[in-house]
Amino acid sequence: MKEKLLKLWASSRNEKGEIDIGGILVMGIGMVFLAVGFIMYPIVMTATDALLSYSYTTNATCQASYFTGFTPIVGITPLLVLIGYLSAAVFAMYLGVKIMKSGTGGTKLDLGTMLLLGISLIFIAIGLIIIPVTLEAICTVLHGGGTGINASYTGLSPILRVTPLLVLVSFIAGAVITGFFGIKKLTA
Repeated sequence: MKEKLLKLWASSRNEKGEIDIGGILVMGIGMVFLAVGFIMYPIVMTATDALLSYSYTTNATCQASYFTGFTPIVGITPLLVLIGYLSAAVFAMYLGVKIMKSGTGGTKLDLGTMLLLGISLIFIAIGLIIIPVTLEAICTVLHGGGTGINASYTGLSPILRVTPLLVLVSFIAGAVITGFFGIKKLTA
């Protein structure tokens, strides 16, 4: 038994292993997505709570529930953010393991890739910052100084009532798309 161990040890001393740093890097990015997801989750919860309890300062009839489809999307946003970050983390970890196991492929580290990954995180934050400003501006137009919207503006009210939903969905979609292409470009 001792002789077999000595032969195994002697043969292993001459072997040199390779570590694919690209795979380790992609797995590290997966861990960053996981950490950022759990860091951002309470922030997103606080922001969405504020959006759900929104009430226009001048006229209390203009609330979050006044806008078409806005309340359900705001209510599901924290779940989407958490699932998005967890999915990105799992996907990046899977790709990292796949790169390390196969020994083929690699990563392309360039500024564009890192910017795409960073912008995907920023889109959510910017969206949650812009939405209250959007709500206040739209309620100002809908309120019209107490007189409402001028009747000559045909169809403006329904479009304004759906605008906050469109703004929020566009920022979430922007985050998903830039994050996907950032990870895809990183491992292409």
